[in-house]
Parts: sequence; structure tokens; C-alpha cells
Amino acid sequence: MLGSSWKKEAEKDKLKDAERASQLVSWFFTGLAAWFLLTHWTDDTGFFTSEFGRLDAVLLFGPLFFGVLPPLVRTLRGRKNIARPWDIFGSILFVLSSAYFLCAFPFDMAFFALPLPESLRFLIDWVSEDFAKLILVIGVIGGIIGIGWTTLTYFKVREILEHRARQ
Repeated sequence: MLGSSWKKEAEKDKLKDAERASQLVSWFFTGLAAWFLLTHWTDDTGFFTSEFGRLDAVLLFGPLFFGVLPPLVRTLRGRKNIARPWDIFGSILFVLSSAYFLCAFPFDMAFFALPLPESLRFLIDWVSEDFAKLILVIGVIGGIIGIGWTTLTYFKVREILEHRARQ
């Protein structure tokens, strides 16, 4: 059953031009998230509490900025499987960061919506500390599952692709 999933993944390894272009969408969302969080930091909105230090900044922004590498690899190389190790490493960074922020939560969610224009703040001003922590828990659990699945998929698809190349 899983073997057929990996065979399908191997068949879809080469990206079409439209799929390569769609990788730019993830760049857009990463850029949007970076802008949003950097605005909090540079404008000192109050979202980052006094406990938020340099280590926190590295643990927050590092995985975020690393997240642009897997889509860049897929865009430039035109293949999915070659980017999976980058995805795995990025997921590891994300899980570690999320787990850290579950333990040390240096955010004041009352200020979360401030970078948005007044007319759009209602979209996220309802996000509470409890909800943010729930999202972090989901991220840790999903990230761990994703790391395992992506790792297994990488090796299985690589095996299939190498076998095809030898024939």
C-alpha cells in the first residue's frame, strides 16, 4: 500500500513549470510572516515581552528564514525529492523552536494584531495565549510526524529513482 504512494511520489518528482512557480507562494507567506513578526520587534509593539532576548529572536526568526530554502531548492532544481532533506532539517528547527516557545512564552498576545491596519485587526485579535500554545503543541506533534514521514519518503523515493536511473 505505501509502496504505491512512494511510486506515485517518484513519478511526480519532476516539477512542471507551474509547480515550480507555485513554490513562490510559500516565499510570499514566509515573507508575510517575517514582516509581521519583524514589525513587532522593530516597532516595539509590546508583543515581545521584556523576557524576549537574542536567543529567542534566533529561535523564532532562524527557522522562519530557513523555511525559504526548501522551496528555493525545488524551484531551482525542479525536483521534489532533492529538497526533502532541507524540509526535514527545517522541520527539526521548527519543532525545536515550537517546543522552546511552549516552555518560554515571551509574547503578550494582547498586542498580536497591532501590525495590521485597524480595519483588519479583527482577523487575529481574538488569538489568546492558550490558543497560541495549542497551535504550538499541534506544530510540535505534526512536525514530529512530518519529520518521520518526510524522511521515510525521501529514502523510499530516492531508492525508486536510483533504480529507474540504473535501468
